[in-house]
Amino acid sequence: MKNTLVICSLLIFLFSCTTRQKETANVEVKGFEYAQLVSIEQKSGYKELIIKNPKTLKVESRYVLFPRNSKMKRPKNGKIIEVPVQHMAALSTSFVGMLNAIKSIGAIKATTEEQYISNRQLLKGIKAGRVLTAGYETGLTPEAVLKAEIPLIVFSGFGQPFPNEDKFAQLGVVCMANYDWEEKHPLGKAEWIKVFGALVCKEKEADTYFNQVVKSYRELRKQITSGSETKRNQKTVLCGGLAGDIWYAPAGKSFMAGIMKDAGMNYFYKNTTGTASISLSLEQVFNDDRSCDVWINAEASTLNELFELNSKFRYFHTVREGKVYSYMHDPNYYWEYSQVNPHWLLEDFMRINRDDTPANLHFYKQLK
Repeated sequence: MKNTLVICSLLIFLFSCTTRQKETANVEVKGFEYAQLVSIEQKSGYKELIIKNPKTLKVESRYVLFPRNSKMKRPKNGKIIEVPVQHMAALSTSFVGMLNAIKSIGAIKATTEEQYISNRQLLKGIKAGRVLTAGYETGLTPEAVLKAEIPLIVFSGFGQPFPNEDKFAQLGVVCMANYDWEEKHPLGKAEWIKVFGALVCKEKEADTYFNQVVKSYRELRKQITSGSETKRNQKTVLCGGLAGDIWYAPAGKSFMAGIMKDAGMNYFYKNTTGTASISLSLEQVFNDDRSCDVWINAEASTLNELFELNSKFRYFHTVREGKVYSYMHDPNYYWEYSQVNPHWLLEDFMRINRDDTPANLHFYKQLK
């Protein structure tokens, strides 16, 4: 009897180990080489999208990307999103750029205000009434979303739930926080295109696009680092602008600071901490500007506009030297396409650093 029990126990143990091995073998992790806050796992019959909290780096949400016509039993360990997603709310212009890159603008049925949109196809949909707009997240009501048959809302996460998220959940609408803006690596933001590729079932298109971005970025980076004149021509750079009485500049570990470094620039505030922005007084920046050669991301499209914002800008060293650059002549285009095309940003900064600035930079113009 004892021998029988031992044999049965051994068989059960071996069977359970074999089952776990099969389950593990069915899991394939989608590689995110640069983005640190997201991953995708291929499970048996579906994918699992995992998003981490930027501050704790712990898993914040799990989303089950379940094939629309699948007859498999749905798992219970995450929020269900039927894919391909046919209708979604994309509440950031950077999401518009990513969906445009994989030719999926038609999936957007709600977005931010019309005045912040550059994409012509999306503008046409807004004007025709096929696409909802919301100035604020609270402007997207459950009633409007339900009427538009939108099952997914993608929004920029700031550590807070989406307004009315519980009510949306009751209606079967999933709210997904996107943390692309918190990525540190210059290529990290762009890699979130793989998330949208998974949502609309265009993984190959997303991978192909991102791989080309990486190739172009690396080629430019190699060209910059191999140039014998890099250090000799390195510009000390001031970046940011004034909002009220506070000057906001990219933090030293931010996406923008990383691209300036890769472009061979000496960013003045490169040694500050954080991945978002730092706050400075105008007086401090005025003194720091004396040591700078270039000012980028001024909040104006002409020098006259800049002086209207604050007459003290006339006395900035970078302004007197005529080395002020901005994207404000077409900010919508910048915000839609700069994050998904970091190689364009890198090329702009490389040219500015080398004083090789033709009239048609990708995003920037020299203020006149």
